[in-house]
Amino acid sequence: MARPSANAPCPCGSLRKAKGCCLPVLLGAPPPSPEALMRSRYTAYAVGDTAHLIRTTHPASPHRQADVRAWAEELRQYCAAVRFVGLTVHAASEEGDTGRVRFYARMTLDGRDVSFGEDSRFSRVDGRWTYVDGERIEG
Repeated sequence: MARPSANAPCPCGSLRKAKGCCLPVLLGAPPPSPEALMRSRYTAYAVGDTAHLIRTTHPASPHRQADVRAWAEELRQYCAAVRFVGLTVHAASEEGDTGRVRFYARMTLDGRDVSFGEDSRFSRVDGRWTYVDGERIEG
């Protein structure tokens, strides 16, 4: 797994350098908001940081898998196969320990467009934002 270069544009599309955007979160800093977590997860997919994806998935998420090794391998293969082209955040909100982020992720797989939109739900666990689940939406 590669980390984004500190001085390169962040893969999440924020137009900021990675060191001032997602890199600190990938390195373990708590994300300050659901949007920051969602952006860091997009970046993790783009660079293959499966540990971050697993660590930031809510314990009760339907995406969580009991066999962490198999889950990590499944994520690794997905990250290697997909080309992450860009991210657009349409809306983000938080209320107490819950949050939502509506986004559109542009991606290709074997040259085919596999982009999608999602309305994601987030929840704080022990003071840290985690991804719960999401509903697919039109881009």
